[in-house]
Amino acid sequence: MDCIFIEYIKFVDNFLTDYYKEILGSKYDKDLVRPFIEKYIDVRYYNKYSVDGNNFTQILNKELNSVAKELMSTHEKKKDLIKDIFALFSYVLFIDGCNHFNDINILLKALFSDENVSLKFTVESKKKLTSIVKNYIGKKIDFFKIFNTDEFYLKGKKYQDHLYNIDLGNRCNISKLYSEFAIEKAYNSEVVLENRIYLTLIMLTSKILSEVISLNFSNNYVINFPASLFEKSKKIMRFLKALDDELLKEKISLKIYYKDYKKYKRYIRQLITDGYSISLELDESYNTDFEDLFLFSNILVSKKYNYYDIIINSKDVIKTNIITV
Repeated sequence: MDCIFIEYIKFVDNFLTDYYKEILGSKYDKDLVRPFIEKYIDVRYYNKYSVDGNNFTQILNKELNSVAKELMSTHEKKKDLIKDIFALFSYVLFIDGCNHFNDINILLKALFSDENVSLKFTVESKKKLTSIVKNYIGKKIDFFKIFNTDEFYLKGKKYQDHLYNIDLGNRCNISKLYSEFAIEKAYNSEVVLENRIYLTLIMLTSKILSEVISLNFSNNYVINFPASLFEKSKKIMRFLKALDDELLKEKISLKIYYKDYKKYKRYIRQLITDGYSISLELDESYNTDFEDLFLFSNILVSKKYNYYDIIINSKDVIKTNIITV
């Protein structure tokens, strides 16, 4: 599966393009519309300007206004069109769920009669735009239904404020002929574990997307990364492809054990170079070597190890986030 976050962004991008093509008609100019769409996606979905639910509209207006001014400086004869493109984003905020509305028909009626935009709508263009908008809203709802399941759910352990370790829980009905031990052993077998973690990643991506749509960018997550994947080139590429988005790389950290880092050091360092967030859990094989610890987004350490105090007291040296587990 391709990265569902990227697929969703493409879906939004395509809608915004269709929205402006239909509204502007023969006046549509890709060179004028694209900068607005790209800026909107950067603010709305990638939080490149420190957005939260309280300042989103203010920041978006500021950034879109900046785009408008820059375009006007190089396209003086199209100032009115640029103003219209800017003004029409006020309706996008409702259509795309940033602002609440009760009735889409009332919203579209306001758009069609808006005297602040110098556009004319025909009966046919109103009908087509209404169809485009309603289809977009309906498909957004259907998109998240795909990830609803009664059999599996995400369960989390809080590491720190806004940082959680995520695993996959299940409500599967398994025959009582099997003992708890046999079920647990099967659930944690190599192939099942790999597939389980992949499903965790897909469901977690859906959760993050839901949070982003709600303008919540505060949470970050850690999921286990089975070391067996390093021996399976096709399967690991499938896993990484599902995570291959700049926001997901920031918000989802892959947890590995120190013993596996020693074995697959070159591969793991390349993942870090490629922008993936990696968390390192220290284990019995750790020898208090600080050399590489700064590379990791998080260092997880248990109180049961003799070196625990050394790690905790060396935060200034290690210079990364340290978590007690």
